[in-house]
Amino acid sequence: MNGKTLFADAHCHLNLFDDPAKAVRDSIAAGVDTILATGGSAKDNPQVVGLADGKNVFGVIGIDPTFSDRDSDYIDTLAGVVKGDKKIVAIGEIGLDFVVPKAAPDVQRKVFERQVNIAMELDKPIVIHARKAVEEAMVMIIDMGVKKAMFHFFEGDERTAKLLADHGYMISISPGDSSKKRRVIKAVDINNIVAETDSPIVGKSPADVVAVVEAVAKIKAIDVAEAAQRTRRNVREFFYI
Repeated sequence: MNGKTLFADAHCHLNLFDDPAKAVRDSIAAGVDTILATGGSAKDNPQVVGLADGKNVFGVIGIDPTFSDRDSDYIDTLAGVVKGDKKIVAIGEIGLDFVVPKAAPDVQRKVFERQVNIAMELDKPIVIHARKAVEEAMVMIIDMGVKKAMFHFFEGDERTAKLLADHGYMISISPGDSSKKRRVIKAVDINNIVAETDSPIVGKSPADVVAVVEAVAKIKAIDVAEAAQRTRRNVREFFYI
């Protein structure tokens, strides 16, 4: 691997590592110089704010649908935290989760909508968590006029992926292989693709994004260096970093 090839991890949970600083150092050594650390709860968000350095690590905070009921009060302070810290580049992960709903669907929808409105007021991108709810989340944000959204750990099919890309939204490719994922990568223009690890929950480290980019490169029939450069550029331009 060319030492000058740089990668970006569009979504991980850096605060969940036993040693976040080591995870960052190891990732930088592997060529991953851009890491999006994402929160999702009243507990995680302040930790993410503390880890963002504005150089290699940038923060994304919000209330995940899992915590829509328990942590909804945090949303009252969300805009102020984001406004007060330039290292926080997006609101997320937010959205809908109908797989193991710990909050009622109507509660999730209201919390999601509140946070989308905040993001639009602040002109910030959103990072969406959608499980068994991709199409509903898509319709909601299109109807609300959202311009910048990244669908984290995209689980939809190629038809939905192309619809999202047509609206300028980003499709985030996660670790692991499946025929469905390969079809999505093949169908969507690389200008609408980013790579993520969702580590340490799925990937072991942000450095694992290298393997995700290699998979994208193989399916797109392009060099790994080109896939790395383009997916990294997508992340940096999308999040204004």
